[in-house]
Amino acid sequence: MKHILSLFIVIFPLLISAQESIVIGHKEKLYSETLNEERNYWIYLPPSYQDNNYGKASYPVIYLLDGDTHFTTAVAIQKTFTRGMYNNMPECIIVGILNTDRSRDLTPSKSSFKHNGKVLFENSGGANQFSTFIQQELRHQIDSLYRTNGYNILIGHSFGGLFTINTLLDHPLSFNAYIAIDPSLWWNNSETYIKAESKWKETPFSNRFLYIAMAQEDQAEDKQQHSSTIKQFCTHLIDSKQTNNLTAAWKYYATENHGTVIMPGIFYGLKTLFEGMELPVKEIPNNPKLIEEQYRKLSRKLHFNFIPDEILIENLAKYAISVDRKDSALELYEYNCKNYPDSHNAQKNKSKITSPLTTK
Repeated sequence: MKHILSLFIVIFPLLISAQESIVIGHKEKLYSETLNEERNYWIYLPPSYQDNNYGKASYPVIYLLDGDTHFTTAVAIQKTFTRGMYNNMPECIIVGILNTDRSRDLTPSKSSFKHNGKVLFENSGGANQFSTFIQQELRHQIDSLYRTNGYNILIGHSFGGLFTINTLLDHPLSFNAYIAIDPSLWWNNSETYIKAESKWKETPFSNRFLYIAMAQEDQAEDKQQHSSTIKQFCTHLIDSKQTNNLTAAWKYYATENHGTVIMPGIFYGLKTLFEGMELPVKEIPNNPKLIEEQYRKLSRKLHFNFIPDEILIENLAKYAISVDRKDSALELYEYNCKNYPDSHNAQKNKSKITSPLTTK
């Protein structure tokens, strides 16, 4: 028994040291001159970003409010949508912005709410400064440190959704796409909805995208305004389709509450934004040109030039080989070489398929 115990004592530390952590991101910080405080954010980089075998691609960026709460959810959805051959969105960098004073940063005006004579959310109304921080300081740091391609998405829930819609209304060119999940449009007697009514038809949205996810209607007396204002915004404004170059969509999630709507809201918000990206995989070996055609259509729809991720085309080429269409695989590898000329992987794969041993 003593020998067994001694062996366990020797081996157990080795087992522990051999374990590896699963890491989905890393922590960063930035001192904000605008906010006069240090701000923390978490960042996720796609696997291909750090793989030196692939070309030095540039990536869209998702700016995620309440990052300390929603970061892992957004990363999981991103990884689900970009694996294998059935991609529903491009690989993206995700920046999760952590909170310091949530009601201050995400609300557009000083609170007018009182309870027992005391003002609620007393330190509110700092959204303009927080917007300046994101656009001028945080984005500058992200664009300086990472390979970004200029396509930016803002996602927010609750107060974050309120901030997202206000940013669209006040600074529409700040982001290419806006996803607002069960936004707190009740704030200060629905002032954001009232502002939207006056701006909806006249504001030049310049081909931006908006998606709103609405949770189940809450019948509690103190929550009715929350649901009713979102519903008014969606049915009176979005459904009117009377906007100046804004693509807008919304969905009602009857079985999800304010807390659980976050995951489907991000999921379907991104899926709706990039609708048309998923390729007809089974048809590709017979007609690889379908990829370029589909991405041209997507780029026209989103008013931004998108090209397929290198790893996606590589997977499609492997599939073409598996169904005995090496000619199509070669065309796909050449497509990767054109899009990613610095990729060792693309050149290697092309060489393999054109070598005498492979073609025999």
